Amino acid sequence: MNVGRIARLILFPLVFLSASFNVFSQGHTIRGKVRNSAGMNVPRATVVLERNGAMADQTVTNNEGDFVFSGLTDTSYVVIVSAADYDPGRESVEFVRSTDPTSPGESRTIEITLNSREAVRPPRAGLNFVQDVPQAARDAFDSGIKLTRVKRRVEAIAAYETALKYFPDYFDARFLLANELAAMERLDEAIKHLEKARAVNPKDDRVYDLFARIMAVQGKYAVAARVYAEAARLNPNYPYYPFSQGTALIDQASLIDPSKSSAAADERNFALAEAEKALKQAQQLAPRKLAEVHLQLARLYEKKGEKARAADELEQYLRKNPGVSNAAAIRDAVKKLRSATVNKSNP
Repeated sequence: MNVGRIARLILFPLVFLSASFNVFSQGHTIRGKVRNSAGMNVPRATVVLERNGAMADQTVTNNEGDFVFSGLTDTSYVVIVSAADYDPGRESVEFVRSTDPTSPGESRTIEITLNSREAVRPPRAGLNFVQDVPQAARDAFDSGIKLTRVKRRVEAIAAYETALKYFPDYFDARFLLANELAAMERLDEAIKHLEKARAVNPKDDRVYDLFARIMAVQGKYAVAARVYAEAARLNPNYPYYPFSQGTALIDQASLIDPSKSSAAADERNFALAEAEKALKQAQQLAPRKLAEVHLQLARLYEKKGEKARAADELEQYLRKNPGVSNAAAIRDAVKKLRSATVNKSNP
């Protein structure tokens, strides 16, 4: 079992629905459905297909949350789903044998459930940013807050925009407007408001956090990692920034084919090295609360070919979370990693 799947399986519940043999298809086929935790279909989500750590294909879910990849030839793939206002989801898909695009293949069907991101966090302790806001802008902003709480996003956006008409430098209105726009996948608009919010208050790490999440949704993992690093500089005691930075760097490394050139290999190695530093930093900040660091470290070490270390990290995760629902799957992954290590040392 791919460690990347284990890492995401804990963070984001993914359900493998069925695996059927389709003698009429040409090449292997992966069909999927993307829903949120409330059971609603998620349209226009970005779906990336990875093979051997590199992107093999990309698509977008339709209005029913469906997607499909066909004409596949290898035996092992990873499906990664991203959507604004949701944490990413990931699932590994395995086929029995290799094939070619013109030969009959197998079919796999998966369902991926995305969890909504947490509500907007309040500013960190010690960050005092006070503005003299006109009453009309304040009233419109307060209306927007109420609408945000009940997820009436279109009306909330209108309320925040009204507040900004009265007071264009209204930081809170800019920031919450960007959040609502991102939730509706209006990402370019959200970025514009984040830039204006940062110009007004460059010390609020939440602006960088949202911008980095948008970059990750867009597959711009290197940018996301740099922005998370800046968020961590502003708020050095928040462990999720280095954790997210490390995760983004692993995702970036996954897009690099080291066989293309020595420069590509160096870039991939550097990204993985920086990811390890960031994850270790997150681990120091929250040694007990952030056990998922072990899952990302396992994913990292597997990509580096250090299967024994990957297995060690999974075992550490299990020691801290012995009752997790997929403990058996993690133990199976550990067994395969250990077996691969033995086979490598005894050719």
